[in-house]
Amino acid sequence: MMNDFQIKDFIAIHNVHQTFTKSFNSLLNQNTAEDLNINDKNVSIDVENLEFELPGDDVIAFKSDINRDGNKIGYYRLVFALNGKLLDDYFVIY
Repeated sequence: MMNDFQIKDFIAIHNVHQTFTKSFNSLLNQNTAEDLNINDKNVSIDVENLEFELPGDDVIAFKSDINRDGNKIGYYRLVFALNGKLLDDYFVIY
């Protein structure tokens, strides 16, 4: 189990905020609004307020709400190996 210090360290060492932003923007650029099941691409995430979870012994996941016009419409989640390698991403719309 990772403590708060280790999680903050992981975020800093592996540039999680930057990876989150790049990955989210890439997803928006490579897909149509229809592909993503959203009305338009006027959506945002807040990488400064990431939630985290430890879904397994060897992975860590970070999640940000997806917002449109101040309303939460879903979440974007990245899953990393403990060595910092990005394993998967999830774009979920409610």
